[in-house]
Amino acid sequence: MEDTTLQLLIKQITTLYSSSKLEPFYLEHFTRKARNTKLDESAPEIVKKVERACNELGIRNVSRFYKVESDYYEWELQRRAFRLVAPSIDHLCKSVIFENTRCIHDNIDDPLNSKYYCVIVQYVGSINTQKLMNFVRGLKNKSISKKNYNFRVADAEKSIELTGFENNGVSPIGMNQKLPIIVAKSITELKPPVFYLGAGHVDWKLALPIKNFIDVTGCLIADLV
Repeated sequence: MEDTTLQLLIKQITTLYSSSKLEPFYLEHFTRKARNTKLDESAPEIVKKVERACNELGIRNVSRFYKVESDYYEWELQRRAFRLVAPSIDHLCKSVIFENTRCIHDNIDDPLNSKYYCVIVQYVGSINTQKLMNFVRGLKNKSISKKNYNFRVADAEKSIELTGFENNGVSPIGMNQKLPIIVAKSITELKPPVFYLGAGHVDWKLALPIKNFIDVTGCLIADLV
């Protein structure tokens, strides 16, 4: 009975948040909270680094930082969403570093043919590596042979080297290296249009409007699920 009541409540909340009439009011409230909330001085230096990067990109005034409990990743997705006051579990996203193990070079200078990509996907989804390969290969009009593509999640050590962030704390903002970013198309369809990401440290999260993120990062959008 309790589970049924909870599921009904979740459905009602999700329906309310997804209303197009509510969206402008939600975004106004979200950005007002972002402007009026300062990062705690006790935040780890790595999180302050992400905040500085947000400032440099001009999106600090729409970015919200959250400190979560140390056992956060042991919780179910719905409990995490409630903790962050996220509109739904669909809004919870992660950044994963992918490596093209067959790339003919080792650099990341060309976003259309990089050795590494930062790929952002929802926790409720999974990355289809075949779709990822087809998308990246299509960026060069398929002029490069399929044999030169094989995407896999980068080793933890390499991910830390490229981003400066450890597992469950990876942020696409403030990375050590300016990796090309690919955002799953499903994220751009979220209502209301905000998403929640790692903020550089496992115990910290970052949320911001999707449009602002796309505008300042120049990220690529792909159907990856």
